[in-house]
Amino acid sequence: MAAVDGSPPSMASMFQMTTVNKKREGDIGSFFTSLSGEKDDSLPKRYSDLKKRLVNTPEAEQSLLSGWRRLLAFLKENNPKWAAKGTANIPQVKYDDLIEGDNTSAAAKAIRECGSVVIKGAVDRETALAWKEGLRDYIKKNPGVKGYPANNKQVFELYWTPSQIAARTHPRLVSLVVRMNSLWNASPSAEVSLRDPVLYADRCRERQPGDTSFSLGPHSDSGTIERWEDETYSTVYRDGIVENWETWDPWNIDGRLKANTDMYDSPGGSSILRTFQGWLALSDTGPGEGTLRVHPSIKHATAYFWMRPFFSAVKSETECSSREEYLDADNWRLDLEGTEFPGSPPGRGQEFSDVTHPHLEVNKTITSIPRVEPGDYVFWHCDGIHAVESKHGGSGDSTVMYIAAAPLTVRNAEYLAKQRATFLSGVPPPDFPGGKGENGFTDRTSEEDLKTREARRGMGFEKFVARDDATEGEHIVVRAANDSLGLAERKVNI
Repeated sequence: MAAVDGSPPSMASMFQMTTVNKKREGDIGSFFTSLSGEKDDSLPKRYSDLKKRLVNTPEAEQSLLSGWRRLLAFLKENNPKWAAKGTANIPQVKYDDLIEGDNTSAAAKAIRECGSVVIKGAVDRETALAWKEGLRDYIKKNPGVKGYPANNKQVFELYWTPSQIAARTHPRLVSLVVRMNSLWNASPSAEVSLRDPVLYADRCRERQPGDTSFSLGPHSDSGTIERWEDETYSTVYRDGIVENWETWDPWNIDGRLKANTDMYDSPGGSSILRTFQGWLALSDTGPGEGTLRVHPSIKHATAYFWMRPFFSAVKSETECSSREEYLDADNWRLDLEGTEFPGSPPGRGQEFSDVTHPHLEVNKTITSIPRVEPGDYVFWHCDGIHAVESKHGGSGDSTVMYIAAAPLTVRNAEYLAKQRATFLSGVPPPDFPGGKGENGFTDRTSEEDLKTREARRGMGFEKFVARDDATEGEHIVVRAANDSLGLAERKVNI
């Protein structure tokens, strides 16, 4: 349908602008029991049955038990080393060095071992600071914005501000997301294009000096109980970790492509496949100033927390003469009868503590990232255990925009179609608490603010195109994505 003046119609007129986010209203506190104060209740008997389905032969039981004991020995030896090394555990890489290097480089190897990285100079300082001022101006013009905590908002339920759209679609940052996606492995038949990013909308945060309210403890994104309960998702971990966690590859994406990471439609659950969560620094922030903390070994931390529900202590810590006795491998037995999945309540965030996951010793091993400047970009693996420092002890704000890395998959394209509708309507994206959001806000962005082809494509407004050297899987996912987005024939029926 052409416009009256004969010009091509905008996507806003082509796609039905219906509110598709049906989740209840809330904020980031709605997703974590540690922030909401809700009790992590015990689980029903079917979760014991689930354990038995996942470890269903005597050989699997023996393999899991042997691997558990080896992993506990490794953690006992390396936890003190990681704790002593501190921020030096986290690789720092210059933007150009990462973009121009390949996956055999020292930088790429360090990122894959750790799971996290600080990219220096992703955009220039002036651009980043201008985006921060843009966020502040938008908030002033729209005082009705929701945020956490309600009485001193610092994590804002904002997704469609001019600063956020400009950052997500900035050519240097889009190129960086593609480079980070390329750290993953995909088979030729895997229905994914690591070279085509989906631009995922997320929140922003401005934490003030002295704040202790946004004390988000150790947690992991991309699902909770789903890592065990979803049949497809569980194979990502079970097939490698049960057999031999030492050879398990946390960077193989194939098994994640059709996984359901949000079975319970949680208020902050991620249903999209993100290879990395990430944020862009908009302030000078260092350790002790309300910054990010991460675990320094993606393979060992993930292998442990996936194995943890299958084991229970013979004697409780109060029954032991020391913490060392409690943690000793001989004090832990394979337990397929219990229903406990520590820190993994359905419909809430996956959380960790020295009580739920004692051998990780998260209070010692999780380390603050090195100092960042405006324009630096921080990424961490989608399984990565991370936290926010409990107190902002600095003198300036600690401000970031959350911008994840997400490749093109069939499920991600389906999500993108829904996100496009929420963008046009100004309501929160599908993964986030619902409500009116920014509908009616002053200066909210629109399709016209998507200035480049990459921006329009990543936001679902332009057709994906398979490259000449595309794999079988890339051809399939491009066709499927264009179908999901209503772009296969550049025509949309409404």
